[in-house]
This record gives sequence, structure tokens and C-alpha cells, in this order.
Amino acid sequence: MPRSVGLAYASVLYRNLKELQNEKDFSNNGDEVTFVSIGNASTAEGLFWESVNAIGVLKAPAVISIYDDGYGISVSNEYQMTKGNVGKLLKGFERENDSGFNLYSVPAWDYPALVETYQNATDAAREHHIPALVHVTDVTQPQGHSTSGSHERYKSAERLKWEEEFDGLKKMREWMISERLFTSGELDSAEKADYELVEGFRKAAWDAYLSPITEERNQLMDMIDEIATSSKHASELRMLKNRLSNIPSYTRRDVHVFAHEALRILHDESYPSKQILSAWKFEQEKINEDRYGSHLYSGTALKIDEVKPVYSDSSPTMFGFEVVNAAFDKALAREPRLIAFGEDVGKLGDVNQGFKGMQEKYGELRVTDTGIRETTILGQAIGMALRGLRPIAEIQYLDYVLYAIQTMSDDLATLHWRTAGGQKSPVIIRTRGHRLEGVWHAGSPMSGLLNLIRGMYLLVPRDMTRAAGFYNTLLKADEPAIVVEVLNGYRVKERLPENIGEITVPLGVPEIIREGKDVTIVTYGACCRIVLDAADKLSKVGIDVEVIDVQSLMPFDIHHQIVESLKKTNRILFVDEDVPGGTTAYMMQEVIEKQGGYFHLDSPAKTLSAKAHRPAYGSDGDYWSKPNAETVFDAIYEIMHEVDPSAYPSIG
Repeated sequence: MPRSVGLAYASVLYRNLKELQNEKDFSNNGDEVTFVSIGNASTAEGLFWESVNAIGVLKAPAVISIYDDGYGISVSNEYQMTKGNVGKLLKGFERENDSGFNLYSVPAWDYPALVETYQNATDAAREHHIPALVHVTDVTQPQGHSTSGSHERYKSAERLKWEEEFDGLKKMREWMISERLFTSGELDSAEKADYELVEGFRKAAWDAYLSPITEERNQLMDMIDEIATSSKHASELRMLKNRLSNIPSYTRRDVHVFAHEALRILHDESYPSKQILSAWKFEQEKINEDRYGSHLYSGTALKIDEVKPVYSDSSPTMFGFEVVNAAFDKALAREPRLIAFGEDVGKLGDVNQGFKGMQEKYGELRVTDTGIRETTILGQAIGMALRGLRPIAEIQYLDYVLYAIQTMSDDLATLHWRTAGGQKSPVIIRTRGHRLEGVWHAGSPMSGLLNLIRGMYLLVPRDMTRAAGFYNTLLKADEPAIVVEVLNGYRVKERLPENIGEITVPLGVPEIIREGKDVTIVTYGACCRIVLDAADKLSKVGIDVEVIDVQSLMPFDIHHQIVESLKKTNRILFVDEDVPGGTTAYMMQEVIEKQGGYFHLDSPAKTLSAKAHRPAYGSDGDYWSKPNAETVFDAIYEIMHEVDPSAYPSIG
């Protein structure tokens, strides 16, 4: 449902923005209608109501169909929704005073009424951008919800008899005969021919699927035969082949399970024919990795060349929010498809003024406000991006991303992968977080994002210049990402680069922000300033630390720069304000396991994170909940104390 908000709203933008009048690839003057389908039971979920409300507010041309069979699997409507009838609940959305939906109710078995209903709904949506809600009642379910259940288990005999009489196909047949469009005999002949045609398609599709698997199975059996002629495990191999050949319905997985078993049997032998089997399996693994795991990313964002900031003697010093504001101004001017929206983004220019003055300059459709509806802010962005626009969707604070995480994880992050690169939705999500003080909206759930949004990029700039560079990079690419700005960085002074509209920050490339020789500290975002403060304190006791800002968590250090620092210092500490075992553990795995950092350690690798609980209230609560300069100092000093207690005696 959430993406339908953007798919429909794109038509509003294409019709009303003069900057988009020449864009013909994704619209014909905004005349498109978005058709949305949902089952009655699913309307009990919040995503439905949030999407309906957003479409109504945006006056977006969507026709939403609710197919109502009275059940959600076995659970009847009386347990699903108030009054047991979603159509009654939708009455509040009915159109009045040029706002709201055209509402329709029509039985699923009445073909002429369905045609008339959808024609009227579609015409109004297409011509006047009036959305519609169509409640299709009396839907029948001739089979169970899934292969694991049967509707006979929960429907009465009377209900089953009614469904048989009012089956849509049966009623359609009766209508065609009554209207003398076809005779009963003609329909019988047509149904028989259609069945044979579809059965032919089914068989051809199954054969096309099974044929390469059969070929792989045959190749494996031939290799087993060849190896068995000279192996001391010949009898085991022949039994293995017979088991494989007798599987009545086999999958590719079966073939490779048997290949692995053959190699286990042959573990103590070495023949050229065994090497052929090993090579075959290795090659098949590569093919299957591509077949089932390719296209998680398109990779275009990694190909954008870096453009460093350029400064002159006249480059002004200003607040961080003014730096990112200047970058957005340049981006909106050069990219007519760029649309920015979110809570307080329009009139106010966002709560931290990153879009200050942009609505007045570029118009309400380019920079606009939304309601408090994080899931459909994201859904709006997904649909818009699928239709060729370049949305920057603002989620006001990092903790609020949790309200959109299902759609972000299930839809946006998986889109490119599950369509094998066939669809792209280059959404840019802008948010801010880290050192916010409070109980409910001061967390730093970065490891949640790391685990749930693979397929997107997760970028963590330490200041607004680098944030601007990331936005410029992403706008040159076609991949989705979330940029987490540092909340307390907006009032920190930075110099404005002369080329603020052109700078780009490469993804997956850390930056050494302080060189040192004793210990490497790896961190990001708001923790960079805290670690640098600790580094200055450590220098006064003779400890020289190297500080690395990873800048992007996904992708992470694609050129393995951090392990090069570790080769020099042989000691490492990972710092952030996520929960224990969260992002610090992720970074440790990347460096110690994947980059081989383990082989360069003279001391155990360490992590320093926030506490397991939510940040306690206020500045004091923050101090005892998250890393600070003192705890970073203590963690590093303890490492050096273990190395040389006499040089670094305990400080108590």
C-alpha cells in the first residue's frame, strides 16, 4: 500500500509542475491512474489507513479496491474491524467540498455493475484526480487461503453452498448466456480450448524450469560413474547415484546436496576425475550465486568520482545548517525532478532549517510538508522514484525511522534484488540523530538498520559538508540510501566550499581525521568529535591515537584502508553509540574477520558502545548512557596499560 501513495502522486506532479512538462518517459500529462488492491482483512492494519489518508490529502489519482470475502483466512470480519464492515468505516473519507474519495460498493459476481463502477471511478481519477475507494463485496474463495488449509474447516455448509451459487465465473457465464452473447455449448467449447491452452503453457513453463536442472543432475551422475571406476568407494558412489536417479521430483538443491555428499565420500582420495567434480561444483556455485543473489545493488553510486571541497580566502564560515541549505539550493536548481518533502520541510524549511527558504524559491510542489506519517512518507518516495522522480524524503529524527522500517526493509531495500535489476527506486532518505537527549527519541538504532536494509546504503557523515557531498553523489546515481546527519552539527560552524553544488563524497571510503601510531580508533558521525576530544587528552599522557571516520556503514571500507592503519598501530577500538553487540560488532567483523585484521593485532580488539538501555533523560542521562571523551580515554588507556603497566600506570 505505501508505495501507491507515490505512484499516484507522481501524476499530480507531472501534471502541475512546469519543470516536468517535457518528461514523457513516465507520464502523459499526469493522466495515469494507480490501481491498488487489498483484501478486506488487511485493511485492519495501520499501513492501509495511513495510505488512504495520504492519498486523500494529496488528491492523488488512485483507485483502491478492497476485495471482501468476509474473512481473513479463517477469521471473520467481526474480529477484523469495527462494525464488521470496512465500507462503513470508510464513510468518513467520502468526498465533500472538493476533498476526499468517491466511494463505491459493488458485488463481485455482478459483471455489468463492476464495469460501470470501475469506468466511473477511473474516469474521475484520470480526468480530475479524484481518488476512489471501491468496496467489492460478496467475493468468494473457491480454495483455501494456502495449500496448508481448506476453507471447509471454518465455513458453514450454507456459506459453501452460497459461494458455489455466487461464484464469479458461474455468474459471468450466466450473464453472457442471458445477454445472448454466447450459447452454453459455445462456452463449453471455449472453456475446454482455454483449459488445454493454459495447460500447455503450464507444461511448457515447467519443462523450461526443469530442463537445466535435469541436465545438471545428468552431468553429476556421469561424473560419479566416471569416478567410481577407479575409486575405493565405488559401491558408496553407485548407491549415491541410484538414490539421486530415483528421486521422483527433484530440485537444483537436491543435485548439489548429492554433489557435496560425493565429495565427502571422496575426501581421502585424489583423482583427476574428482578434481573435475570439484571444479564443476565450484563453477555451479558461482552461477547459482548470481542466479539467486545478484542485483542487491546496481553499483552506480560506487562509480561516482570524488570531487573534493574547494576553499578560497573568501570562503565564509557559517552554521552547518546553512551549508546543507546551500547544497540543497544548488541541487533543486540543477535537477527539476528533485522533490523534497517531509514533516515541517515546506513552510518551516525543516526543524533544523536545512530547506529554509526553498519552498518560497522553488514552489510548494518541489519542497512540501507532509503529515506525521513516516511509513507513507517513505512509500510516497518509493512510488515517485519508480516513476522517474528524484525524491528526498525526510524522516524528522532517526528514531522515527522505526515507524517506516517495515516498508523500508520489505519493499525499498529488496526491490532491485527481487526484480533482478528490472526496477529501481533511487530514494534518498534524510534524517538526523545520535546525540539527542531524551528517553524515547534519543536512541541510535544503527544496527537495526544495518540488519534490515541490506540493498540500501547507510551513510553517516560527521558534518554538513560531507552530508552535502553524499547527497550530490546519490543524485548522480540510481540507488536508494539513508543519510543520517548529526543532530548537534547544525549549529557547529563550517566553512562553505566554493563548489558546494559539485562536491561528492565517495561511498565506502573512510577518512583518517587524526594520524597516530599507538592505537586505531574507528568511529563515525557524532562520535567523531568525542573521539577527537579524547585523542587530545590521550596525547597529554603520551598516547598517540589514529582516528578514522568510516563515513559510510554500508558499504564499509571497500578499499580496506582501516586494516592498513591497524598494520601500523596493531591495536584497535571501535566506538559508537549503538547498543552493545550492535554497529561496533559489525565494524569489528568487517575489519578483524573480513579484512584479516586479526593477523595484525598485538592486543585484543575492543568495542565501546552505548548502554543496552535507552538513553536516560537529560545531559547527565546522556553522559552515563553513551560514550564520552572520558570513557574513550579510559578504554584506550586500559589497552596501553596492559601493554606496558610501568609506562602507563593505573590512574585509579
